[in-house]
Amino acid sequence: MSQSQSKAESGKDLVDSLGDFLRNYYDDKDSGRTNIKELAQKYPNEQRSLKVDWNDIYRFDPDVAHDVLEQPEQLRRYFEEALRLYDLPIDVSLSGAHVRIYNPPEEQTFYPGEFSPSTHLGGYRAIRGEITKTSDVYPKIEEAAFECQLCGTLTRVPQSSGDFQEPHECEGCERQGPFRVNFDQSEFVDAQKLRVKVPPELADGAGQKIDAFVEDDIAGSVTVGDRIKVSGIIRFEQEESRNQKKPKFDPYLEGYHIEIEHTEQQDLDITSQERARIEDLANGAEGDPFDVGVQSLSEKVFGYELEKKALILSMVSGGQIEYDDGDTDRSNLHVLLIGDPGTGKSKLIDRCEDIGWRTVGVTSRRTTGPGLTVTAEQDDFGDGEWSLKAGALVRGNGGTVCIDELDDMDADTRSYLLEPMSKQKINAEIAGERATFQTETSVLAAANPKHGRFDPYEPVSEQFDLRSDLLSRFDLIFTVQDKPDEDDDRELADHVLDVRDAAKRDGTSDDLITDSDNESGAIVEPDLFRKWLALARRRPSPPFESEAVKQQLRDSFLEIRRLYDVSDNSPIPVTFRDLEALVRIAEAAAKFELSETITERHARIATELAGRSMQDVGKNEDGEYDADIVEVGQSKSQKDRMKTLAEAINELEDEYSNGVPRDRVIEHVQDELERDYTADRLHADMDNMLEDGVAIQPQTDHIRYLGRA
Repeated sequence: MSQSQSKAESGKDLVDSLGDFLRNYYDDKDSGRTNIKELAQKYPNEQRSLKVDWNDIYRFDPDVAHDVLEQPEQLRRYFEEALRLYDLPIDVSLSGAHVRIYNPPEEQTFYPGEFSPSTHLGGYRAIRGEITKTSDVYPKIEEAAFECQLCGTLTRVPQSSGDFQEPHECEGCERQGPFRVNFDQSEFVDAQKLRVKVPPELADGAGQKIDAFVEDDIAGSVTVGDRIKVSGIIRFEQEESRNQKKPKFDPYLEGYHIEIEHTEQQDLDITSQERARIEDLANGAEGDPFDVGVQSLSEKVFGYELEKKALILSMVSGGQIEYDDGDTDRSNLHVLLIGDPGTGKSKLIDRCEDIGWRTVGVTSRRTTGPGLTVTAEQDDFGDGEWSLKAGALVRGNGGTVCIDELDDMDADTRSYLLEPMSKQKINAEIAGERATFQTETSVLAAANPKHGRFDPYEPVSEQFDLRSDLLSRFDLIFTVQDKPDEDDDRELADHVLDVRDAAKRDGTSDDLITDSDNESGAIVEPDLFRKWLALARRRPSPPFESEAVKQQLRDSFLEIRRLYDVSDNSPIPVTFRDLEALVRIAEAAAKFELSETITERHARIATELAGRSMQDVGKNEDGEYDADIVEVGQSKSQKDRMKTLAEAINELEDEYSNGVPRDRVIEHVQDELERDYTADRLHADMDNMLEDGVAIQPQTDHIRYLGRA
């Protein structure tokens, strides 16, 4: 300690000096920094540590700050001794409190793999990264009390982080045991092992990692997926193989402070003033709450008010309805946007990920099935035991999972979404044992049409490259199409230029924002809007305000359901699955407005959104509402045509040796079977047969039906 000793002749002098530091920086009423008094009031049950900023130490004495980095173990003892001796009321003692130093300089802060372990061995450093694995919090013995089984004498042996140390002989009878550990007389502390890895977006390949060991009040403070900065001492552990020590050493971090820089499990910290403002917003003090919400979600993306409203409702939906027999229904809303490139759908999904509460983003092209759900891994972490790596849907439990470019995700990977989206849980086999993981999350997704862009000459419902069992999991599906229109294009172009220019002027150019923008509602700052969403999501699912409101929703559903006469083989417009979705939308609308009940207004909002979704994806090529489009992937009329085509091809098969000419199939259907299907429609259906694998083309413009794939 050469530099510190130049200012203090002994360790006692340094302790006294650190006492002055604590008094000036952490017990100063004038500055409002009364951290020590707060610790004394809460110690030991509510708080057991004093957090000290390294920059404060540097301002107090640069030499001491340097020694904190290079002689951390010794300086930590001096700091904690200064805290123990601090002048406090006689009945208060901080003898077991920790001093946790955080915020080392940036040049001593690294991602795993960015530093030389040998160079920094024994130094106090900060490691940034993402938590990819955690052990359970376990009891670690600090001082073992060994009881001699011959004379009963207790011998206490302090335990280091290395091998378990036993006494050489009894302090009473001086015999070499036998001993047993007296747990009641031993001292334990909570401990946890964390794996810190370079975040995926910064990683080169698999990404570097380092393990950190933390104890006492910071054990159990983080979870998988958290982005953290953990400060501590770089240590080495020697590798062994079959009880033989190897010349290789693995670095690890003895962690003393954890700063959570980003978490998917945010705590809801709302001040009384913020809560009051949110309640005013929800009550319409600054305009219609949904208009305010739509503007606040994304100022940049122009239009799409209903789609934005649906995304907001998805982020506030949640919880489960539990019946007396133990059965449950989900309240989470799942929303899908299918649209042309450049229409802003991906921007909206990204915005939800940024501004939502407890959101998890998924990269479609890189994710795997276990990456969506849960993975069991066995390696050196946790002494070779099985450890769990939570996937996106498990990490998003209680929040929202945002998936962009869903169509780019492998079809087998997409199948992993089915169970957690519908049942809100995952059943998995982990190391030979069955385990259940909760996935009570809303799913927001965006996808492109089958051919990359919607074909105006083909029914929209036939341009989805997603399986019907996945489509049916979404409560609301909207199509976002890029249709040139002179007036709309001019308005959109003005908006894009105005908001971009206003942002560059740092919000000083209010005159550039159009009147239509101002009429759409106030913009709530992102942090407050996130808290509004969080506060709404945490509310329980509300009941109906009255029987009249319940009947309003029922009548809206029944009116659509009886659009067609079922006796004439017409399609079924909606199913009772759609009624449950209607209720979920109404529940979320009430929650967003912090309403205790579902009112007539909320029922109207639900009907409006569901009706628009049906307009977008629920109509067949004849303009009829048909629930089969989403439920089974084909409209009823399309299924009827397919059945007719299959019969026609089979009837003509014997006349041709190498497939039936397509023109002959169309002639047979139109003339001999007397169906009024157009040739273009039948050609498109035969193309679909080839794509689905139920038919082949033996030669050009010929077709052979194989049957259901």
